[in-house]
Amino acid sequence: MPRLLLAAVPFPATSRAVSGTAPGDGLGEGAAEALTRLARALRDAGHEVVHAGQGVDDGLVVAAAVQEDVEVVVLLAPASYDAGELAARLAGEDPSDGAETTVLVVATAHEQPAQVVRRVASGTAVAVADDTPGDPLGGG
Repeated sequence: MPRLLLAAVPFPATSRAVSGTAPGDGLGEGAAEALTRLARALRDAGHEVVHAGQGVDDGLVVAAAVQEDVEVVVLLAPASYDAGELAARLAGEDPSDGAETTVLVVATAHEQPAQVVRRVASGTAVAVADDTPGDPLGGG
């Protein structure tokens, strides 16, 4: 199983994606719980999860990915998040040092953890899933 980095970018304060956490946590209501559920699902699937934190910026994600030598970065982000620059920065690692390309998997708070685990297992970089209403990273 690949070693992966799990992080969450800030969600807008008006995010209707999920509910349940205190305002001002930088993730929007409930996204912290969604991140916890996602971490648990990835660990249950046998992945070594390095948790980079909540409300992190692209620079921290890239630095942590390099420092922790991860193969996959899983990013919890709002549907409006543009992952293009982060994906380019992760792909910009020097291939001559023998490191494999870091795969970026972006998940929304509405995605089921099992869906994210399957995408990680496939090793395919996938853009943000559509942001349709549903159970926020609940169930399975």
